[in-house]
Amino acid sequence: MRWIQRGLQIGQAVKNVQRLRQILGVFAKYGFADVVIRMDLGKFLPSRLASFAESQAEISTQERLRKSFEELGPTFVKLGQLLSTRSDLLPEPFIEEFTKLQDNVQPLSFEIVKESIEKELHKKLEEAYAFVDPTPLAAASIGQVHEARLHSGEKVVIKVQRPDIERIIDNDISLLAFLAGLLEKYIPESRIFGPKIIVDEFFRTLSYELDYIVEANNMAKIAENMKSIPEILVPKIYHELCTDKILTLEKFEGIRVNDNKALDASGIDRRQISIIGTKAFFKAVMIDGLFHGDLHGGNLFILPGNRLGIIDFGMVGRLSEKSRDQLANMVLSLMTEDYTNLCYQYAELGAASPAIDFEGFEREVRNTLSPYVGLSLDKLNTGKILIEATKIATKYQIKVPGDWMIVFKAILTMEGMGKTLDPSFDLLTSGKDLVKDLVKNQYSIQKLSKDFLWVAKDLAALFQVLPRQLRWMFRKFASNDFVFEFKSPELSEIRTQLDINSRRMSLTLLVTGLFIAGSLSLQYNSEQKILHYPMIAVIFFTLGGFILLRLLLKSLK
Repeated sequence: MRWIQRGLQIGQAVKNVQRLRQILGVFAKYGFADVVIRMDLGKFLPSRLASFAESQAEISTQERLRKSFEELGPTFVKLGQLLSTRSDLLPEPFIEEFTKLQDNVQPLSFEIVKESIEKELHKKLEEAYAFVDPTPLAAASIGQVHEARLHSGEKVVIKVQRPDIERIIDNDISLLAFLAGLLEKYIPESRIFGPKIIVDEFFRTLSYELDYIVEANNMAKIAENMKSIPEILVPKIYHELCTDKILTLEKFEGIRVNDNKALDASGIDRRQISIIGTKAFFKAVMIDGLFHGDLHGGNLFILPGNRLGIIDFGMVGRLSEKSRDQLANMVLSLMTEDYTNLCYQYAELGAASPAIDFEGFEREVRNTLSPYVGLSLDKLNTGKILIEATKIATKYQIKVPGDWMIVFKAILTMEGMGKTLDPSFDLLTSGKDLVKDLVKNQYSIQKLSKDFLWVAKDLAALFQVLPRQLRWMFRKFASNDFVFEFKSPELSEIRTQLDINSRRMSLTLLVTGLFIAGSLSLQYNSEQKILHYPMIAVIFFTLGGFILLRLLLKSLK
């Protein structure tokens, strides 16, 4: 299947050769022509790029790369935003630069928006909504948001996907997959970053973000999970006015968490808001395993009554029950300064090879995190520590799944927002009791009983087939005169190689014999001569030379 997929990628790249030229041209324009040439794609570069590339020489590599992504449009902007979460792969200057990437796009005209809404909902705009503000609240690369009012009088926002954006992104991702393959093939130093893995992860993330039905489903699940915390609100979804390209949601009217001036003027209890946010965050991550993957101040509203509203669920993170247990153990390790256990958690999480230098890994983690040893919990930056440990794990070939970086960045962002709201904010202290309860729960009677039940089911399934398998094994054993037969691809290769070597040895002996016979034939006088040499000697030497030449050619192959 791989070669078929590879062929499709190449075919798509050829089909979109004009876009490929544009992409490579932009990278070359910003000083990356040498990379394009090393990838054996120099023939696609425009001839007049030298002067512009020289003007970029004073600009840092990371800034030039960020500018390239901005110029190449929505797919590359989204890729840069994804890379800004991968502190384990990229140096900090690149992370900081990619964090600046914003969806800097021209808003769609209202006529196009109206046409898209009517096409998706199969009704006139006036039938669906009493009023739609022609001026967008926000315009992004994938869609834009308009304020509206329903016929019932409820205020809503409409999220409208840009027409044809899915095709544009699909084409770009196929080209990115093609270029990632060439990067790994021709530029060995890029393999440490795993370009093909990054593109695969990017494709999965973006395919969810392009489907608004998935986003609505995520919202509904998180809203259900948050019912036990009434201070947390998720926008109501108007399903009859939603499709995979249109979302109609309740409009929150409050103060954004990052609007410090408005917060100061409102007299809101900041500490109470930070406690509510922490409680909801730990519940979503540690208990539910489904959490907001793009937490920042712009996506959080402080609503009347000290309530917290959350919007924009295009990116969510998911953690299995096992992963949640591992995260709880990691956080508990930080609380107790048990860095050995922290390293074991990373090794298990990243499926570390048995050949890993665990002592070296533990030593480097301890040395890097030693400045934090002895600090009170309120002085620790949990997200930063976990990201630093992840960087070290990557050096030791422990590949932490990309989804975990969303978790660590969410923790880092949560801590930053908490400190903004309340300088004395302490994420670990706030979640300490919950984390301890979760770790205790791993060894509770209920959890152990549940785990034992699954083990029992697996054993029962094994015992059902084991007698039959044993019976067939002994029958095969008896039919083979009680002789075991071992099959191994390596043994087959060794046998083939021995056969080849034995044939070559036989031919070598034959050549030696022919040369000796030819040499002896030179001593006899014969009337039949070729070039003044006895004909029989010439025949022996010719045959020997021919076989020797053939042996040499096969050896070279």
